[in-house]
Amino acid sequence: MPMEHNIFISYAWVDNEVYPGAEKGWVSTFVDCLRKHLAHELGRRDEAERIWLDYEQMRGNDSVTPTIQATLQSSRTLLLILSTGYLASEWCQQELAAFLEKVGKGSDRVFVVQMSPVEQEPEAIRDLVKYRFWYLDDKHRPSTRWFPHIDPTDREYSFEQQRLARDLADKLRELLATGDREAARPPRAALTRAAVAPEETRVVVAPPPPPAPVPVSNHFVLVSGGDNDRDLIYQTARRLEENELGVAIPLSAMADQSAIKSSALTRDLRTKLSLCDSVLIVYRSGPLDQVSQCLIECLKAGTKARKGHPAPSIDLCQTQEDRLALGLHPLGMRIHVVGKTSVDDCVRQFLVR
Repeated sequence: MPMEHNIFISYAWVDNEVYPGAEKGWVSTFVDCLRKHLAHELGRRDEAERIWLDYEQMRGNDSVTPTIQATLQSSRTLLLILSTGYLASEWCQQELAAFLEKVGKGSDRVFVVQMSPVEQEPEAIRDLVKYRFWYLDDKHRPSTRWFPHIDPTDREYSFEQQRLARDLADKLRELLATGDREAARPPRAALTRAAVAPEETRVVVAPPPPPAPVPVSNHFVLVSGGDNDRDLIYQTARRLEENELGVAIPLSAMADQSAIKSSALTRDLRTKLSLCDSVLIVYRSGPLDQVSQCLIECLKAGTKARKGHPAPSIDLCQTQEDRLALGLHPLGMRIHVVGKTSVDDCVRQFLVR
């Protein structure tokens, strides 16, 4: 079957309600922004427009309609908007089951957008990379970004959209280059409510226990990397703040280095290193020389640690499988290899001491 759509959006209607003062619902606004980011990543607007979203509420009462079943089969990827509403929707569960029937469980052709936290994720998506669009407010209550109204000043929303668009573009390029050869298995009969997860066969798997966090009392982390990874640095820093850790970002990650004297950059980095308990270096695209220089300064800081203050621990989060990608691997440095530089995976591994 020819692939007419690049992305099938699976969402709960309740998550796309239009609130007073808003022009569109959250899901519609999200997809509009994603199209723009995806067009930028692909360099082609026509491919970015090939997103299928059920605006007309074509869903039936009990089972996936033939139209939606055919649309799922002719879609390269599935992007699901995970929320409490999604888990409560039989329709959403059927769409996910139908797509997994085609591509297989655990396929990287399923992309999970976390609109809000849920108590327990479906087992079928538990190990997939997540894209988080919620945060904890001042009272540690979860809040959805850009809800119910858009907030152009929220840089985290844009950063996460860019990360999602980049990963989608990589997957779509791969599928387009191979002629969708992996999209092989024909669909079975249309799913019904009973076929999705009958009570007598449903298996509930307890989520894994959370990692033991770093003691938060006065713990200060320097987050650094190269010019090309500034968005990743800021996302990582925000995740650490959400875990109640103090965070420092060097001047080199906050401004164009060409506009600042190298001596000022070095002085700023050394000062912040002297105050930190830990260093987390993120590396996706570097450049290598800047990441290596940061690592060298960290090692120097360790040899000059002030009396009574131990040298900062060093963690490196990277996508490179080669542990010597930087040409430098000091004893004691922990390296975390994550897929597509997942911020959540990086922070989770960093917190396990």
